[in-house]
Amino acid sequence: MHNKIDSLEHTHGNLCSSETLDILCEEKLKFFQKKDGYRFSIDAFLIANFVALKRGERLLDIGTGCGIIPIYLAKRGYTNHMLGIEIQDDLFHLAMKNKALNNVSDHIQFLKGDIRNHVSKLKKEPFNVIVSNPPYTKKNSGRISPGDSRYIARYESFLDLSELLSTTASLLNKKGRFCVIYPSKRLGELIYTAGLNKLELKRLRLVYPKKSEEANLFLAEFLKEGGIGVKIEEPLYIYENGCNTEEVKKYYTLKG
Repeated sequence: MHNKIDSLEHTHGNLCSSETLDILCEEKLKFFQKKDGYRFSIDAFLIANFVALKRGERLLDIGTGCGIIPIYLAKRGYTNHMLGIEIQDDLFHLAMKNKALNNVSDHIQFLKGDIRNHVSKLKKEPFNVIVSNPPYTKKNSGRISPGDSRYIARYESFLDLSELLSTTASLLNKKGRFCVIYPSKRLGELIYTAGLNKLELKRLRLVYPKKSEEANLFLAEFLKEGGIGVKIEEPLYIYENGCNTEEVKKYYTLKG
C-alpha cells in the first residue's frame, strides 16, 4: 500500500547524505525523510483525508513523525492551529525542516518529547480534534524492525493503545473528536479500550487493498462523551487493475 514517490538523493539545500527529498502531490509537497529510518506510507494520506476540521478547531497530531499530516492538511487549505508532537529527535528535526521547506505558516507547530510528559501543560487548552497514525504492533510481537526509528514507529514500545487513548481523552475538550487509522484485526480492541476512556465510535470506514481482498486497515472517528450511534462509511479501496483507485489518486493531487 505505497504510492510511488520520487526521491532525490543528491545535494539539495539542507538535504543530508542520510536523507532523501520526496516530491509528492504534483510537486506541491516536498519532504525530507531518512533513507534508512522510519518513512511514512500511504496510511498518512488516508487518515489526513478522513479528518474534517471546522473553522477555529485546534488539532493535535500524536506521533507526527516528519510532520506529514499537519503539513498535508495545511497544503489542502486548512488554516487551523495544528500541533504535532514527536518523541524521536531525528523525526522532530525533519518535521521542522519540512515545515520550512513547504513554507507553511506558524499555525503549524511541532513539539519534541513524550506526549505523556506534556499532558498537564497541553490540557490547559484542550483540543477539538486529535489525530494519530500510531504503532500498529504490540510490543514483543511480530517481526522486529531494523533500527530504533522504525521499531519505535511500528511497535508500541513507548505508548501502547491504552496509554494513547487515555492521553487522548484527557487532552480533548467535551465532544472533541479522535481520528485514527489502525489494523482491522485490532478493531474490537480499539473500540473496547476507547469506551473505557469515554470515547465513543461515531464513524468507521474499512480500508481494502483491493476489492478481492479482505480489509487490512480501518479509519475511525471517536467522540468524547458521545452517544450511541455509528455511521459506517463506504469502503475505501486502494488499488484497482494494478493502479491506485480514482479516490486515492485525488489524495496525491491534494483534491481528496
